[in-house]
Amino acid sequence: MKIKKYLVLFMLVLIIAVSAGFFTSQLGHFKKVADWGADRGQAGPSEPEEPPPGGGELPDRGEEAAPAEEPETPPPAEDPVMATAHFARDEYRCDCAGSCDGWPCEMNPVLLDKIEALRCACGAPVIITSGVRCEARNAEVGGVSWSFHKRGDAADLYCPGVAVGDLAQMAKALGMNVLPYYGSGYIHVEI
Repeated sequence: MKIKKYLVLFMLVLIIAVSAGFFTSQLGHFKKVADWGADRGQAGPSEPEEPPPGGGELPDRGEEAAPAEEPETPPPAEDPVMATAHFARDEYRCDCAGSCDGWPCEMNPVLLDKIEALRCACGAPVIITSGVRCEARNAEVGGVSWSFHKRGDAADLYCPGVAVGDLAQMAKALGMNVLPYYGSGYIHVEI
């Protein structure tokens, strides 16, 4: 009886540890996505400051008012390098903490095309949570030594509002191998 209690306790601790590791690894991705949008001016246009109420003198009728200064606008953001019509190349970048330059390998173009087709089939944005991985990042997230991520043949992704099972079926129909992670809310796709 004691053995069963210890086994159950051990399993609970293991599940909590694995879940904590997964969510910790995903925080870096969500920060990367938020930073990506902010770097491209997607936080919204800046509004020019309004003049202070009252206190300003009106020019005489014969004088011309000085031209208003143009509000300083930031230079336009560079367009991201696109891997496909809906995905920037950087969405597939390794998100390690400096173990590599972000590109230990390139993503397989066949997989990129299939993920683009999946996005079109969903009719909604698909979020890439993991693309290529260097050896260090793969070990950090608990990836297997033969991980397809390390050679650019896999990605982890989800589509807000689309159930994991439905997304998995769509990906399979498009010719991808799929591992659904129902508890975590994403699928692993590979070719």
